[in-house]
Amino acid sequence: MNDPGITESDVLSCVTSGDQLDHRGYQGNIHTGQVGEHKILVKSAAGRGPAAWLNRRMLRREYLIYERLAGISGIPRCFGYFMGRYLVLENVDAQTLRDGTITDRDGYFVEMLEIIKAIHERGIAHGDLKRKENVLVTRDSRPCLIDFGVSVFRKPGFHPFNHFRHNFSHQHDFNAWVKHKYNRNYQEISPEDAKYYQPLLIELIARHIKRAWTKLKRIFKTSTDKS
Repeated sequence: MNDPGITESDVLSCVTSGDQLDHRGYQGNIHTGQVGEHKILVKSAAGRGPAAWLNRRMLRREYLIYERLAGISGIPRCFGYFMGRYLVLENVDAQTLRDGTITDRDGYFVEMLEIIKAIHERGIAHGDLKRKENVLVTRDSRPCLIDFGVSVFRKPGFHPFNHFRHNFSHQHDFNAWVKHKYNRNYQEISPEDAKYYQPLLIELIARHIKRAWTKLKRIFKTSTDKS
């Protein structure tokens, strides 16, 4: 259901005259604007033909996920899905985890873990929390999770492939939390947090590839400097 305080005209005005962000999401462009007391962010489906059709379906799917997560602290408010192509969200006053400043690190990650558990309780696994752009630090140094474009909703009944994807993403969320909390220093994980960390095979393979690539670049740089 769309927010009664925001109209199609408001959304179109934001798209045509708002500030377009440099970031491009999975589905298209992102614009920001102000409607009354609400600071909004509009994700618009891009492309033509089959690409546009797919992007619109993905945006509508993301809208339904935000609806399911409504009321959870640390998740932006969703104002609705307009005209079959515009997803309107609360524009949170925050920076990404990469750029933000955390004043109470312990408190921040305790709250982030609670948000992850809360979305899991509603059957949603985010699946892309290792990207620091999807984890925000608000002005009052609290966590906020965004961009549920690749999230997985666990379907009831017998859906083995869906359940496999959900379980994978479910664990991936916890591993991402550990990664951010410990800055990849996995040897420092506390016994209390160790229960949340179960590295997935694909993560281990990616880690080995990254280490090998880093080593090769270092060797190449050394040989270049000598020559």
